[in-house]
Amino acid sequence: MRNLITIVCLSVGFAMSAQIVNITYVTVPREESDQFLELHEKFMNLSVSDDRTLSGAGVFAHAFAGDYSFALYDFYASTEDLVKDTALADAALEANVDAMNLDEEGEKQMMQDYMTYTRMYADNHSDQIRQSAGLEDFVFESETLDWSTKKVVVVSKYEVKWGENKAFSDGVINGSLKTLKESGHAAATYASQHLYGSGADFHTYQFFNTWSDFAAYEDANLGGLMDEAGKDFWSAIEGHDDEILVFIGGYNSEAKRFGYAK
Repeated sequence: MRNLITIVCLSVGFAMSAQIVNITYVTVPREESDQFLELHEKFMNLSVSDDRTLSGAGVFAHAFAGDYSFALYDFYASTEDLVKDTALADAALEANVDAMNLDEEGEKQMMQDYMTYTRMYADNHSDQIRQSAGLEDFVFESETLDWSTKKVVVVSKYEVKWGENKAFSDGVINGSLKTLKESGHAAATYASQHLYGSGADFHTYQFFNTWSDFAAYEDANLGGLMDEAGKDFWSAIEGHDDEILVFIGGYNSEAKRFGYAK
C-alpha cells in the first residue's frame, strides 16, 4: 500500500461520546486498493464542514477472516446525527469543490475521480449500525494510547443466548478484559451492540500496537484450563467468530481532517 500519512492525536471515535457507529464493509479489488485509499482521503476531506455531525471515523484494512477489503467506521452521538449527516456531507462536498474554482479540465477530472470512488465504495458493500451506550464497563485505554500509529485489531463477534446478556457481560469484564488490562500488551478495548442491519449481538474490539504485542498476548494466554467463570461465560454464547483487522487511519473531528496513520 502507499505510504501512510502521519497525523497527530487522531480521534477514531471509539470514545464514549460516540454512541452510534455505522460500519460499511467495502470490497475493493486488491489492485485498486491504493487508489481507493487515496480517493477516500480526498473525498472525506472535501466533505468536511462545521455543520457535519460526524464525531469520528476509522478505516480498517482486512487482514484475516471476512470477505471484504476495508471496514469503514463512522461515529455519531445519536441515530439522529447519523441520519442528518449524509445531506450535510453532500452539501459540504459541493461547496468545497465549488470553492476550488476548477477549470473545465479540473472539473472533468474531479467528476471522474468521484465516479470511480463511489463505484468502488458501493460495489458489493454491506452495512450495519451498532451502538455502544451502556457498554462503558467494556472500555479500556492504555495511558500511552496513540491514534497516529497503525494498530492490530481483533474483532470478536458473539451471539448471546436469550436472557444471558448479564452472564456475557460479566464474563467479558471479569475474564478477557481483565486479562487484557493486566497483560500490558493491549492498547485499548471497546465493545458495541447490534442496532440495525445484519450483525452479531455483541462485538468486542481488542487493539494492539504491533503484531508482536498481539502475538505475545496470545502466547501468554493460550492453552490453559478453563476455569468455572470461563465455563459460565461460554455457556451463555450461542455463536462466535473472530476476525483480525489493521487500523490504518481516521477522521479527527477537532482538527476536521482525515488522514492515515504511520
